[in-house]
Amino acid sequence: MKGFKMYHHIQQLKELGFTRSQTAKQLLINRETATRYWDMTADEFETQLYSINREELLSKYEKIIVAWLNQYPTMTAAQVCDWLKEHYQEDTVSRYVKGLREKYQLKKSKQPRQYEAVAELPMGQQLQVDFGEKWLQSINGQRVKVHFAAFVLAHSRYKWGYFQTRAFTTSDLVRSCHDCFRYLGGMPLELVFDQDSIVSVAENDGDIIHTFEFEKLRQMCKFKVFLCRAADPESKGKIENVVKFIKYNFLENRLFSDEEILNGSFLEWLQRTGNAKIHGTTKKIPALIFEEERETLRPMLAIPSHNTAKIPRTVRKDNTILYDNNRYSLPLDTYNNHKEVEIKPNDGTLRIMTMFDELICEHQLSTGRGQLIKCSDHTRDVTNSVNKAQLAIDKRLLYKATDFLQVIRTEKSRYARDQFKLLQALCDNYSVDAVLNGIDYCQVSKLFGASYIRDFLKYNAKPKQEIVLNTIPLSNSKYHVTTEKRSLDLYVKAGGKP
Repeated sequence: MKGFKMYHHIQQLKELGFTRSQTAKQLLINRETATRYWDMTADEFETQLYSINREELLSKYEKIIVAWLNQYPTMTAAQVCDWLKEHYQEDTVSRYVKGLREKYQLKKSKQPRQYEAVAELPMGQQLQVDFGEKWLQSINGQRVKVHFAAFVLAHSRYKWGYFQTRAFTTSDLVRSCHDCFRYLGGMPLELVFDQDSIVSVAENDGDIIHTFEFEKLRQMCKFKVFLCRAADPESKGKIENVVKFIKYNFLENRLFSDEEILNGSFLEWLQRTGNAKIHGTTKKIPALIFEEERETLRPMLAIPSHNTAKIPRTVRKDNTILYDNNRYSLPLDTYNNHKEVEIKPNDGTLRIMTMFDELICEHQLSTGRGQLIKCSDHTRDVTNSVNKAQLAIDKRLLYKATDFLQVIRTEKSRYARDQFKLLQALCDNYSVDAVLNGIDYCQVSKLFGASYIRDFLKYNAKPKQEIVLNTIPLSNSKYHVTTEKRSLDLYVKAGGKP
């Protein structure tokens, strides 16, 4: 048992009153392991989790992938991923099962479900939650998909909801739960959800493993969570009816302008209709029943006014992160300094932070898909280096070609640095005077480019002659000559003097 699943079980048994030893025996782990996670907060566990090497999800396909790589050495990782999807997808299993039914004549039949009336739950017991979406016409004529989270107290049928133009994430759900508790003035004992990926990551035969941020909310608020079975809308019929009510009473034929106006109009609709009409089953007005149920809710905790839950993201090599099917830019060199960052989406803004809560940058959230959202200051600044190159060649040319260099900078801005580099090389191979003559010729001919000067010098000037000094190899013995020394008397005699 590893990772968040083990941590979740330990915290669950601790809440149920188990001791450390009893927890270790129950989970078949060492008592020291139970002790290590016993008083660990969810944030502390998250920090530790990132330092652990996780088991690779594709380990069960290891032999298959190795065989493919041996047979096809040029096979890429993207192609391996595509082949796995092609050969091991659910449709393959469906076709196989369908073939078995036809082969053995096994007809598929359904057992009719038996329904029974359910007694009303006590006040303050349960809050049901579900999600919905609907296409609206915007005031500028475009279609906008609106996503919403709906909440309803099971006893009084008192409702609340929140709308936004992007799909809900776990952070959005946590923030919505906080806002709903403030609207109600308290917290219920139990929350009911579908088996949604933003609420739970695994069912595990009834032992639910929640997503990390939602588990933090559950631990902080101390409420129970009930997840309905898959494809079983009848188990939460109250909230299913609320979602339909919102879609076809509040949203139907409504023009969309922005999220803030839509949420404000929804609160007015709740006071006017949603919580003010007599309920078809209870035959009572939800707002009136809620006045009594409010007293049975658990007191509010000191929770922040906005959700502070953060989402980790891996920084890509091009200094971007992925969020909600879009790419958001980061300052250059972020990839080298921070392999992972945290993001805080809130009120149409995406804040990107370091793992130590230091702000890196902010972006406006995009409602599109597949877009690159990039700040202008997240682009490599080449202006400074080009300026240095221009000043260097201008100085070498004795400041007699300043205007010519500026025209090159303007007309060939993308290649200005290469142009100045070529002029430096021409000064090395020829003389500065020769290069200046070439510049004068090109200016008169209106040929603004270092390559024209190079061609001019090639046919009109001689390159600098390199002076090669021949050195005597001292290691060669033949160059080691010793001259004979004579007495001065011999020269005297040769001169005829005594």
